[in-house]
Amino acid sequence: MALVLASHDESLHIQQAEVGDCTETTVTWKGSGATGSFQLFPNQGILQLVALHRHKPPWTQPKVLTQLSQMPGETLFAIARLSSGRLLVLCPLATSNSVASLRGSDLGLDNFQLELHAEATNVPVLLVLECDTDAAKAAFLAARRCCEVSGGRLREEKKLPELFTRWGWCSWDACGVLVSRRQLEAMSKHRPAWMVLDDGWQEEVKPEQWRRWLHTPQSGFQARPSFGDLKDLAQHLAEASIQLLVWHTLLGYWGGVAPGRGYKVHRALPTWPRGLQENCPQEVDVWEGDFSVLDPEDMERFYTDFYEFLASAGVAGVKCDGHFLADDVLLSLQGREAIQAAHLAAASAHFAEAPVISCMGMTLRSIGEAVLSRVSDDHAYPGVPEDAPAVARHIYHCSVNSLWLAPYLFCDWDDMLKTSEWHGPIHAAARAVAGAPVYASDAAECFDMEVLRPLLVPGTDKVVPCEGSGRPIDRQLFEDDPLSTPSPWWIVNSTASGFIAAGFGLHQSEARMTATIFPHDLRVEKAHACLQVDLHSPGHSAELTDGGWDVQTMHYMGFAVLALAPIVAFKGTRLAVFGLAGVWNPTGTLCHPPVEAGGGLRLTLRSCASRLVLWCSGRLAAKLNGEAVQLEAGTNSLALTSCEVTLS
Repeated sequence: MALVLASHDESLHIQQAEVGDCTETTVTWKGSGATGSFQLFPNQGILQLVALHRHKPPWTQPKVLTQLSQMPGETLFAIARLSSGRLLVLCPLATSNSVASLRGSDLGLDNFQLELHAEATNVPVLLVLECDTDAAKAAFLAARRCCEVSGGRLREEKKLPELFTRWGWCSWDACGVLVSRRQLEAMSKHRPAWMVLDDGWQEEVKPEQWRRWLHTPQSGFQARPSFGDLKDLAQHLAEASIQLLVWHTLLGYWGGVAPGRGYKVHRALPTWPRGLQENCPQEVDVWEGDFSVLDPEDMERFYTDFYEFLASAGVAGVKCDGHFLADDVLLSLQGREAIQAAHLAAASAHFAEAPVISCMGMTLRSIGEAVLSRVSDDHAYPGVPEDAPAVARHIYHCSVNSLWLAPYLFCDWDDMLKTSEWHGPIHAAARAVAGAPVYASDAAECFDMEVLRPLLVPGTDKVVPCEGSGRPIDRQLFEDDPLSTPSPWWIVNSTASGFIAAGFGLHQSEARMTATIFPHDLRVEKAHACLQVDLHSPGHSAELTDGGWDVQTMHYMGFAVLALAPIVAFKGTRLAVFGLAGVWNPTGTLCHPPVEAGGGLRLTLRSCASRLVLWCSGRLAAKLNGEAVQLEAGTNSLALTSCEVTLS
């Protein structure tokens, strides 16, 4: 029996249809415009639920529940498991003239409320999809229908700029708002492919005056006088083959654009949704005050002028922060759409491949157009030591938020990877399974390249790629969150020639934890071999059976990384090729799965500056590019002289 929604409000039109293998319910607002809450009543209950809600104005976090009526205010995505075993995805919608969210209600067991702000009639406000598949596929199907119903583009329609496939650096956690040109020049000796000059280059601000700072408007395009000439810095970095990106907010600076700059502006106060006022009153209070916001007719001209100036200075792209401010400060829904369109059009016109990092924009209006966006709150701040609970929250939140956002955009697990700190290795392993861009934020004198090296294709500055974004395995998704559950948290991702899986000890306990990964956790149909990755040895490998792969005695803040490769028949034995040694994601170092050719296997690797790791079911004499090799039962490590390899 499919879940059926009903409402006592005649302005909500509820329509159900079969779409492929899914049952789809669309709720449409038929009134003439409204701001308020509207009750919805399901005809059956749910077993478990994960709700992603705005716990701070820019960010969402997961909450594990047992009833729809428990959803916090400003829930933007929810996925539930029904007693039938089918999954239910609830997606409030945003259009050019409406925005919705969800919250629980106390009128019944599983009823909930639709929070709505609409400036037009006949607009879709909620999509509910019920299907019999895994969580990642259900989230993708829901995202595809959301884009068809209310607009926006899927990730598969977007291209990650090539620059972000290489490792980079960001000034924020290393320097804060007191960043100087000298600090970027010092870091340039480590040769990142790109550097983000974060907040602090535009305005003279002081960290201790942070409330005033967060309402400061942009006074000009030039760098602050004490920083120096932006063009001269970009040229200096270009001589080291480093591309410079700079930071700003979607409003211009935190407080918008200053009056008297030649652009029409108006004063605006935030209008916080009720859910934010309840969820995070202290966070809301931080942003209370006036903002100097561009009038819609001048947004395009402002961004054209701004990005033309940056491009002429040699800047290659931007990190655009504070997207949520446009949602909660610009009163007009059309105004929010206008500034986002102006920003994206100017980026495309002035920067090759438009390398843009979107940030603080986990709102329904931002996700459909962003290409690369951060997917969780800051886990570290300049000058503030990062503790273990912050690391644990970050990994948990990023993985579940990615389940929602990965169908729309490339997920960025953020810039606060500090190679010089104790948590550098666990963050690096998380970035590997996340399939996320890699950029560090250490001061030059502290930077440790050895922490980043296992994330890179050997001998290059290229990040070993995944095909998707890291997501939690289904059997753990609806359990209590891993911060309070004494078992490791599994995150999986696909690669060009297999899978990467990583288990993280996120529960603060003295007890040791055992982790097991099963074939059904990966949704694999063919036989696979599993390698427990060891950066300093070939590692242990064996066939992944229905009994699963055990990782013993993991501790708090510990982790284990597994590579999984399909098993193929080879000269009377069985073989699985994992890829290059010395990286966390070996199956990502192959360009594609092994290809049968002339009685052997042809492999194309992204580099030959390492050794090839593979598993064999028994002892066998073979040839690698014509040279005799002896394969042993278990893990094998073979020397390479070419990226094009034939094993016969």
